Amino acid sequence: MIYEIIITVLCSILSGIMYRMGGSDTYNTKWRDLGCPLMMVMTMSVWHHWHWSLIPSYGLMFGSLTTYFKKKGTDAKWYNWMLVGLALSMSMLPYAYFTHSWKWFWIRTSILTPAITLWSQLVGNAVVEEVGRGVFNNITLMLGVKTKDV
Repeated sequence: MIYEIIITVLCSILSGIMYRMGGSDTYNTKWRDLGCPLMMVMTMSVWHHWHWSLIPSYGLMFGSLTTYFKKKGTDAKWYNWMLVGLALSMSMLPYAYFTHSWKWFWIRTSILTPAITLWSQLVGNAVVEEVGRGVFNNITLMLGVKTKDV
């Protein structure tokens, strides 16, 4: 179980970094769009075993990372951040459906959605905010899981 926690923390840190890279003017947005779902696949493979349904979940997470659910040039409101958290949660729907991991799915959704909403509303620094969203998205993948042999 220590191995899984170490890998999850490392993947979560990388996810936070890539989330921010994709949001900066210096790097291409694909760092976020492709990198965060890749960290999800790695983390899920450690905790839950590889399952083919991670492929459509990867695609849905990619899509959810490309929008803040607002018009370009406007400030995001709390409900935009709630939709971001919900979309990130819902991206794991194929995995939950095909592996019957509903308890895990609802635990993660009930924590990730308000966490993203509150974090994004309360933190005023864009760098910290984006890193945090990337970390939250990945670290919550281990919520409610039963490890392989525990």
